[in-house]
Amino acid sequence: MTLPASAHPLLKSANPAANDQSAGSPTQIELNFSEGVIAKFSGLELKDEQGKTVATGAATTDPKDKKRLIVPVPAPLAQGRYTVNWHVVSEDTHRVQGQYTFSVGR
Repeated sequence: MTLPASAHPLLKSANPAANDQSAGSPTQIELNFSEGVIAKFSGLELKDEQGKTVATGAATTDPKDKKRLIVPVPAPLAQGRYTVNWHVVSEDTHRVQGQYTFSVGR
């Protein structure tokens, strides 16, 4: 008997990218996955260098591409290093999480 293969969504790219050193503050964080994700059960926590949580908007998916999770960053980020702790639930209900860092103004 052969069972269907089950895969988990993989983070393919991010903007700002992992270890990115941008001069300006991003207005949103965009995560691109290998399969569609459910925005209602997905999102991220953004933390500054001191570990303080930075406010972000609600996660949504791109209406034309359910593999793209978009989280608004409503206020400009101060210079420094930030950690993105993300979590997603794929359309086939697999849960995955990860993290990466990026810097602003360095």
